[in-house]
Amino acid sequence: MSAEQPTEQPTEQRAAGIVQPRAFNPLRDDIRWDRGPLTRVPDPNRAGVIVFTPQDSAQTSREGLGVWRKSNQAYKLFGTTNQFTRITNDIQKAKDNGLPYANASTSEGLIYTYENPPNFRTLQGFAVIATWYDAPWRFFSGQGNWQSAFSVIVGAATHNSLLGMQRALRLAVQLKVSDPQGFIDPTTQSTNSIQFIDIHYGSDVVAQAMLEIVNKQLSG
Repeated sequence: MSAEQPTEQPTEQRAAGIVQPRAFNPLRDDIRWDRGPLTRVPDPNRAGVIVFTPQDSAQTSREGLGVWRKSNQAYKLFGTTNQFTRITNDIQKAKDNGLPYANASTSEGLIYTYENPPNFRTLQGFAVIATWYDAPWRFFSGQGNWQSAFSVIVGAATHNSLLGMQRALRLAVQLKVSDPQGFIDPTTQSTNSIQFIDIHYGSDVVAQAMLEIVNKQLSG
């Protein structure tokens, strides 16, 4: 995704020195995460506030403001609390049923965005915080024409890695995990080889298709 182009201001507004606010862009603007009560006084310089720069931006998001990385953790930030309960419950369901969930957790807090620095805008939102996975972990997704990329990962996997995928995907089918995505370590000798992120429920179609690819590799 490319950075947004500035909107041309009407001549009379330019002449009057009126500056139109920009939309937040994670590839251009800083953002800060302030975990804690939503009703407290905003303070972007409070101890414990996490500062994200455009260099920390890891991924855009259709659901939220974006995904940022700090050390070995990923932070997906949301500018409202509309989805907080649903996402919290979805993660808890995965945890309760033994589905690998990347150690994800949710927290409410204040978010400060810097579209027009040094001024900031305060949002009452929340964060999903999960483990960040680097190589040899490989990202997988069930969106689009996913079969070829998924088959490449599966084809290079160790036997134990495949057993871990099989076990987790069987559970994903049982729980009807829709649009399964996350990370796989095809090199590991452990069966803890797959982690799911952005977990949603509703349809087991893609999870079942992924399981069939893994089963075929194991039986080959």
